[in-house]
Amino acid sequence: MKRLTFEVEFLSDVVLPATSNTEGNIEQLDFIPGSNFLGMVASNGNYDKFKDSFKLFHSGAVRFSDATLLHKGKATYKIPLSFFHEKLKKDEMVNHHLVEDFGAFKQLKQKRKGYITQELEEVILNHNYAQKSAYDKLHRRSKEGSMYGYSAIPSGTKWQFVVQYSELETSDKELLKASLLGKKRLGKSKSSQYGQVFIREVEDMASLPSMESKSSSVILYAKSRIALVDEEGNPTYDLKYLIDGLDDSNIVWEKSQLKTSTFTPYNGAMQTKCYERVVMNAGSVIVLQNLSDEQVERLTQGVGIYLSEGFGELLVNPSFLLEEGRFSLGEENLKSKATPLKITEPIVMFLKYREDKKREKLNLARKVDEFIGKHKKLYGNISNAQWGTVRSICTSNTKNFKDEIRAYVSSGKVEWKENQINELLKDNHSLEFIKLVAMQMPKEGDK
Repeated sequence: MKRLTFEVEFLSDVVLPATSNTEGNIEQLDFIPGSNFLGMVASNGNYDKFKDSFKLFHSGAVRFSDATLLHKGKATYKIPLSFFHEKLKKDEMVNHHLVEDFGAFKQLKQKRKGYITQELEEVILNHNYAQKSAYDKLHRRSKEGSMYGYSAIPSGTKWQFVVQYSELETSDKELLKASLLGKKRLGKSKSSQYGQVFIREVEDMASLPSMESKSSSVILYAKSRIALVDEEGNPTYDLKYLIDGLDDSNIVWEKSQLKTSTFTPYNGAMQTKCYERVVMNAGSVIVLQNLSDEQVERLTQGVGIYLSEGFGELLVNPSFLLEEGRFSLGEENLKSKATPLKITEPIVMFLKYREDKKREKLNLARKVDEFIGKHKKLYGNISNAQWGTVRSICTSNTKNFKDEIRAYVSSGKVEWKENQINELLKDNHSLEFIKLVAMQMPKEGDK
């Protein structure tokens, strides 16, 4: 099949829930389902503009793959579920299906999250969590009982997906590309701060080559989710329905590692939920044996249903599943990289000014509190009336307020000692600082 390759850059955080539920502990996706890109192309009245809409969106002749993470410009793959490590020893991995003697290990634990590159560099994708509240327009405040939180994939990350097709009219191909390229909205809460992405077309990357297995087994890696159905069209996890001609003798169950899930997609055009889907997740590893060359070729062409949405993509004998013995993964965490805010809008400048002033007041109050806590015994003999006069001098906003205060407390009418005067009138003590000290210094009855 021919291919169009696209890169997706997150301009903001993106929320991709694994379910359409709105309550409970909702799991978040760490990939972008191909159905999102299919929906972009079909939306805004484009569906009827294509010459053969059924072929494009429903037949499987055009396939919108899932978008997976790019790391340093290289493609990544979901952690294979065949990767195991000794408990508490995460730096040494083994491929479960290649282990001959399990007695050599005390306790093996499966690795389930993250991505790897072809060179076995591990990439961990961290989500950003934010607590939100609905807004009460009537009372101009947060709405009572309407708190919610979002876990989002951080901005700045880059992803890659492919559109595969057998044959397309030139006009349909150009309309498909025009519907995808540029700034788009993706995921949940698109009307809020989330979901802004930029999509560009890029050169196709070389696909991961198949390796020659040393045994007669064929090791399959699920690059995307897989949805299978039996003879009657019912969903199933039975691997003999991957392609025609398989039976139980071809499946090595004890060496296969599958992670399954169910979800109910929401169809925006129909404004309703579709039937529940039963799938095997990306990263699953399937070991088959005694296959013909024709059967192996058919496995690489896509299996199961929902191919238009990127389901059913398999890799045959990828290099990272043929690593024998113990091997290690280099690890890198991807976190949100905050970009400096460019202040140009008047409203933003106004809000920043207010925030800066608020911080100044808080810092001043903290310094005054520290000063009083340290020196209240030093000023234990100063009366409230004297502090009131100091405060009045500060309130007059005279430029030489420190000279006036010094003249007053040194006039002989009051009994200020030299160390009391010098401590209060230090060079780094501002007018607001001295005024606040005069207001907050404990009264004679409180000492």
